[in-house]
Amino acid sequence: MRRSKTLRSRLTEAVRRRREAVREASGAMVARAEEGPRRGTRKVRAGVVSAAALAGLAGMFMGVSQNVLAVNFTTANTTYKVYTDKVSGLNAAGYINTQDLYGSTDDAVAQLGFKTATLNGLCAIAKQTLPVIGDVSLLVTAGEPVDGTITNPTGQAINAQQLYLASDNLSGTGDQIAKLTLGQSADTLMMDTLPFAGTPGAFGLQAQTLNVSNLDADSYGIDLQGQINLPSLKIRVLPGAKTKADCLS
Repeated sequence: MRRSKTLRSRLTEAVRRRREAVREASGAMVARAEEGPRRGTRKVRAGVVSAAALAGLAGMFMGVSQNVLAVNFTTANTTYKVYTDKVSGLNAAGYINTQDLYGSTDDAVAQLGFKTATLNGLCAIAKQTLPVIGDVSLLVTAGEPVDGTITNPTGQAINAQQLYLASDNLSGTGDQIAKLTLGQSADTLMMDTLPFAGTPGAFGLQAQTLNVSNLDADSYGIDLQGQINLPSLKIRVLPGAKTKADCLS
């Protein structure tokens, strides 16, 4: 118990410092985003301390919830888990891209974009191994509980604008798909009036409506070019490697 409290205290302080840094940097981030959209995730230096990476991710989630950040929402050099009972997307597009990884071979990922999206619950789990302490998990939940059911309680819907996801492993159930085009050249993709261009000749898809239930993804990053609300946001740093079952704890 004492070890757990010490861990939480250390990382809570790291999150607080990170949030202050996020506030100072948000104006510069918005300015960079306005220069043009950037898909995929940034390189992360190998020397970044694991605890700082966890605190950074937590600080960015917290910053968005407080309207500190409106653009460029979280990046990572390794995957973390993302779960939602359902994402309902309008004007979606996707293509295969190369994930830029620091110090290792680049990997192929699916880049998916939604002009607008509504999520029924959100649970994100990032795991790190810290010196001496061992495995810890950052658990972020928002909206209704991610439990396999959709209840739509008032005020719990998560609404996002211009939401992009980079994933090399995504599963779920597609439903209510409308005006789907498969095999379109990636450089011609559009999300309604917004371009979402990939490599010319690469396989692409776009759809007016694309809903995915029980989404389970290994994500390299979530890039938010618009805004998002995070009702009932809860951020916890817990000892051990947590799983989807812990989204309800």
